[in-house]
Amino acid sequence: MLDLQRLRTFQTVASKRSFSAAALELSYTQSSVSEAVATLERELGVTLLDRSSRPVGLTPAGEIVLAHAEALLGQADAVESDLVALTRGDGGRLRLAGFYTAWSTFLPGAIAAFARSRPHVRLELEQSDPPAALRRLRAGEIDLAVIYRFEAGDPAEDPDSRLISTHLAHDPYALAVPAGSRLARKHRLAATDLAGASWCTAPLGSAATLLLQQFCREHGGFEPRLDYPTEDVAMAQPLIAAGLAVALLPALNLARAHPGVTVRELPIVPPGRDVWCVRPAGRRLPAALPMLEALARAATRDHRSPV
Repeated sequence: MLDLQRLRTFQTVASKRSFSAAALELSYTQSSVSEAVATLERELGVTLLDRSSRPVGLTPAGEIVLAHAEALLGQADAVESDLVALTRGDGGRLRLAGFYTAWSTFLPGAIAAFARSRPHVRLELEQSDPPAALRRLRAGEIDLAVIYRFEAGDPAEDPDSRLISTHLAHDPYALAVPAGSRLARKHRLAATDLAGASWCTAPLGSAATLLLQQFCREHGGFEPRLDYPTEDVAMAQPLIAAGLAVALLPALNLARAHPGVTVRELPIVPPGRDVWCVRPAGRRLPAALPMLEALARAATRDHRSPV
């Protein structure tokens, strides 16, 4: 029978790519970490780690075992949490991850409403982008993930039948331009008005940037100047307010518009994105449904068109 502690040790080494870093993370000695992994390898009859590389790498067998280890350890943690909740007579814990804009808009209100109705549930909260949140959800490291998905070409799209997705809101695009600019003086713009503008975008190659490029080519006949790509969505509005760029931003990003930013309509815009809450199928999470209800109410209430 597999020893969960040795599996957890192996998982930590694989995550940190280092025996010494794993030992520090687990508060073990490096020799005990090495011995735990070696024992697991003997029990399984395979080599899990490539110790000749720096950082430490996974063998093909190690990749298989790691995928199963993450699922097993997530289930074990869930069992412990449910038993603690049963013993204490309280609601246990609920681990939730959400993307940046959700945290800056509707998530705090949803969590406050949930906490009032379920005061005994211990909440563990974190910010995480959609691909990372889905990975952690599949690994059993979180219970709920609030993510967004674009209507086409989105890396966050997840066909995994082990996950259940609940739709929270549609998040359409709007055009953000510098206040007082030529573009701001026109209430309704055409895509051709944007030729020559500098754009603040998501990182090059991302789903959002690919949608922008497709939109400009099809409806404006030009290639957008992607002068300000950034992973930090909080940077977009200050750059626009400074007169440096324009941007197509989801409505949630414009819920609290910078005073130096004007929002304008376009007759045709990219399809936007949808906000979802994703949870694992087949796991008993008593607090999940009340949280889903709170999320749906807050997302609907706080989501208004910025135009």
